[in-house]
Amino acid sequence: MDEYVATVLMEGEDTPTELKSFGITPEEVVDNMVLLPNVEYLYHITRLRDEEIWDFDTELEPLREIRKLITEAGGDIGLQIKLEKEDEDDTTIH
Repeated sequence: MDEYVATVLMEGEDTPTELKSFGITPEEVVDNMVLLPNVEYLYHITRLRDEEIWDFDTELEPLREIRKLITEAGGDIGLQIKLEKEDEDDTTIH
């Protein structure tokens, strides 16, 4: 399990805040931020062991809505977000 720092904007705040989180993958850290209702915006996360950074610059409410749909469907379905490195030659989104 790795230690991460998520740079976020908290509800009612004007300046970013850094939150420490733990996860096996960066996707787990994003999900951890989605689960925190007072976190409105995710700027980026940094894995501390190698200082790798994942930029997001996104509001979290749409991800909360997706997660809510998945959990309302019942069963043992979990939310999984897959991060991939962007291929510079292929910018087509499918």
